[in-house]
Amino acid sequence: MSTMESTQPDQRAFGWSDLLSPAAFIALAWSLGQIVFAIWPQIDTLAQRGLHVAFAVSLAFAMLARQTSSRATHALWLTAALMAIAPGIYIAWNAAFLMSERIPGLDPVAVPDYVLGLLLIALLFVVGKAYLGWGLTIFAAAFIVYFFAGPYLPGVFAHRYSGLESFIDSQFLSQQGLFGVPIGVSVSTVFYFILFAAIYDVYGGGRLIIDLALTLTGRRIGGPAKAAVASSGLLGSVSGSAVANVMSTGIFTIPLMRRSGYDPRFAGAVEAAASTGAQLVPPVMGAAAFIMADFLQLPYQTIVFAAILPAGAYFIALLIMVDLEARRRGARPEQGAVQAGIGKVVIERGHLLVPLLWLAYRIVAGYPVEGAAIEACAVTVVVGTLRGATRQTPIAIVEGLVVSAQRAVTVALPCALAGIAVAVISFTGLGTKFTSFMVTVAAGQIPLLLVLTMVSSLVLGAGMPTTSAYIMAAILLAPSLASLGIEPLVAHFFIFYFAILSMVTPPVALAAYAAASITGASASETGWRAFSLSLPGFVIPFAAVVHPGLLLIGSPLDAVWAMTNVVMGFLAIAAATIGWLFRPLPASARGTFLAAGICSVLPGLVSTLVCFAIIAGLCAWALQTRAPRIEKAAR
Repeated sequence: MSTMESTQPDQRAFGWSDLLSPAAFIALAWSLGQIVFAIWPQIDTLAQRGLHVAFAVSLAFAMLARQTSSRATHALWLTAALMAIAPGIYIAWNAAFLMSERIPGLDPVAVPDYVLGLLLIALLFVVGKAYLGWGLTIFAAAFIVYFFAGPYLPGVFAHRYSGLESFIDSQFLSQQGLFGVPIGVSVSTVFYFILFAAIYDVYGGGRLIIDLALTLTGRRIGGPAKAAVASSGLLGSVSGSAVANVMSTGIFTIPLMRRSGYDPRFAGAVEAAASTGAQLVPPVMGAAAFIMADFLQLPYQTIVFAAILPAGAYFIALLIMVDLEARRRGARPEQGAVQAGIGKVVIERGHLLVPLLWLAYRIVAGYPVEGAAIEACAVTVVVGTLRGATRQTPIAIVEGLVVSAQRAVTVALPCALAGIAVAVISFTGLGTKFTSFMVTVAAGQIPLLLVLTMVSSLVLGAGMPTTSAYIMAAILLAPSLASLGIEPLVAHFFIFYFAILSMVTPPVALAAYAAASITGASASETGWRAFSLSLPGFVIPFAAVVHPGLLLIGSPLDAVWAMTNVVMGFLAIAAATIGWLFRPLPASARGTFLAAGICSVLPGLVSTLVCFAIIAGLCAWALQTRAPRIEKAAR
């Protein structure tokens, strides 16, 4: 598991003296700076983005220094943290000139531009490797190599845009490269949702969601697993990180699943699959969703509405799977899983639902999403302070500010690295060339192109944060889908889903590895089990291409028909995955269920009705033959 995903804030009590720590001090300064940006949005955009990247790199180095036991390494990391601030201050100081007076490509690049630009990029790669692993850093480095090697390459992928001056000009002195669209979304939108999640957790919102999920499902068959699905879906929607969600909710839900008799691999897989799918749940769907809205130039609420049915279908499938697994194992309701009734939970902390409802209302109503997140933070503080059970001290709120900045590092670093690649693709024309290449390889056939896009998205997402994986795939792959007539929103959702599902796709399945660290089971086996539970998620993108109504494109009847196709198919896929429906299923029945479930989303009324008939017939057969099997087992 990458350092980025595993790094968590200290769990001990936070005190005022902790602010003397360089990491805490930088984190607090960054959060306060973001609040200043929200209060005075007229601050130059380039200044905001430059300081955002500088704070992220500086804080990352300070957090590395805190983790090392070597004095020399500690001093080295703190020196790097201090040096990282200088380029940000330089950009902020010169932002007005760079944005309104300097002409990119014509005005010369000064010596300080070279020194500070190369310094920031070098520091970003060093800390990126430490936090993100080799995957994204090598990927971004490959684009830098391509930038300089372009004039010497043969064939269609050659280009003439090269040279150190052009590189610094595009990467450091403009709203491209380091300070391009990915960082723009991080600084103006994502940070404020991370801040809301941290403040909401300070007041006990996360614990409330888990308790509500347990009270609603805990006393039912497979209740703890269903609670894991529900709570991870809700909490992960706010946090936007699959691995962070596993580590926050999994420590509660996985032990409950184990006590209920679930295999450790299955328990970890459920948590990983639910936490990964949480990034698909409106109204907050992680940083990549905000970037999608920016790419498509659509209101964010359009993305939110489009995600409702697919997210619902995915979690319906997960709930069916955990229920079937519980019944297959003969599990009974876990009587000790719930200590309090739903009434007591609502009376004690139900008021903390108000910030979530306010956030959802403001986003759906079309209010700017960053403003909605800031308002939700304020509502959380006000509502939480009204009740003694949730009232917090000033130092707890300060801790929330520190934690939010620490978590924001995991978004800002990959966005900055992805920005380097985005600028290279833009300035060299690589995107157009890659689109032509993909269409040629697929011979103009949409099904083959979809499969190639799926594989490419999963490969790009291997070991990468969802945001970075989506950005790369959206730039390189989405145009090829659009070129063959696929609706742009559908094309981007197709890529978005597979960028997310890479978190549970072996051999690099970070969410599953995080869950395995809690269960103690094999990471590889947990990863493959999580992959099998996430199979419905692999069907949804293809279903959206065939049935755009699934994304609420078209008439209400289209949406109902699409949802019917998908849910019926997921019932069959769930039975095939678990191997049980009223009775143990033989391999032939599982294979037939799987094939019928996948084919049920194919276009054409006849094929759909045939698949429905096969699924209904298999369900009837399983129901009719369950009694003899049970009696035989009893004897």
